[in-house]
Amino acid sequence: MVGKDQVILKALFEHASLGIIICDNEGKMQMVNPFAERIFGFESGEMDLQDIEILLPAKIRTKHIGHRKNYMQNPSPRSMGAGMNLMAMRKDGSEFFVEVSLSYYEVNNHLYVVSFINDITENKKIKDKLQEQTEELEKKIDERTKELSQALIELSHSNDDLESEIQQRIESEKKVQESLEKEKELSELKSRFVSMASHEFRTPLGGILSSNSLIEKYIGLEKFDKTKKHTDTIRKSVKGLTSILNDFLSLDKLEQKKITPNAHLFNLPQFLRNFVREFQDIQATEYHEIETQFENDSFEVYQDSEMIKNILTNLLSNSVKYSPKDRPIIISASLSGKTFTLKVQDFGIGIPESEQKHLFERFFRAGNVTNIQGTGLGLSIVVKYLEYLNGHINFESAQDVGTTFKVILPKELIV
Repeated sequence: MVGKDQVILKALFEHASLGIIICDNEGKMQMVNPFAERIFGFESGEMDLQDIEILLPAKIRTKHIGHRKNYMQNPSPRSMGAGMNLMAMRKDGSEFFVEVSLSYYEVNNHLYVVSFINDITENKKIKDKLQEQTEELEKKIDERTKELSQALIELSHSNDDLESEIQQRIESEKKVQESLEKEKELSELKSRFVSMASHEFRTPLGGILSSNSLIEKYIGLEKFDKTKKHTDTIRKSVKGLTSILNDFLSLDKLEQKKITPNAHLFNLPQFLRNFVREFQDIQATEYHEIETQFENDSFEVYQDSEMIKNILTNLLSNSVKYSPKDRPIIISASLSGKTFTLKVQDFGIGIPESEQKHLFERFFRAGNVTNIQGTGLGLSIVVKYLEYLNGHINFESAQDVGTTFKVILPKELIV
């Protein structure tokens, strides 16, 4: 039974989603669980036997030594950081907010302190934002109250119009409320329509494509050339409409928070090779040469490969549409510290400089692509995916020279 208990305790220690650090009475770290190593940016075992003060900003280390010694003289379970701006420091020198709970135990007259550490940076950002919004709301309420008070004073000088003015205010507020309700209903209706339309249109579109294939199969060879151009037009139109519906459905799911990241460890170069091969098969881009470039073939990332695939599909589709078939498209990947960069480079028509500031807006299409099919939603969908993956995107482009998109993502996605 003792062995089983030890296994359970070890599993709890190693797989806890909370940082756990055990120090001796000299403040040296004796045991550190993997989660604590990750939030402080250290490799496995790198923190062992180091002073606990290395995890604190330099300006408070000396003061902390005194607090630590006082705690050792009178240990008790307690929490630190609740309601306070308690700071910790990662290996790379970056600081972040934490909450810390302390406990202790004795073994052979030696005192050990257990620290339970929680990274509350995101929670604090949310709390600070709520506080800022609360203060702003209170300010607006105060201003509105003063305005109303002044209005009442002015209305009191016109008793004949007082009741009418009050009624107008009530009606105005009622109209505003009704307007808000209608806007909410329209938003919900739009979401339901987009979802319904996308799903309901897929079946007949699929049927049209199947029938189109059958027409080509059963038609006589002597008439094949005459009908082929028409069946090709049908296929191209249906695929274009299907692409539009897919864009609407993807954007709706992203905005409605109907998807969640599913991170896993995978080899990035191998993933990109497979992606390019599948893309060429599905999109029939055999006339476009797509090159892949990597610094090495061995680096792995812990990310959501499906979302990355959707991002690259949008970027690569644009490159294919807006590039000549005799020029290559290059996809490259590089690793830098805790992030990696994906580049999609083409040598196509480029984006006019005067219009580049609007590039990530919904339904925006540059003036030099109006004769090419598209919805103007692809890049806004990319931005939405990157919000889920804690990444960002930038680009460089020159008209008639080409465009390069750079997607920067964390090597390890923490949801």
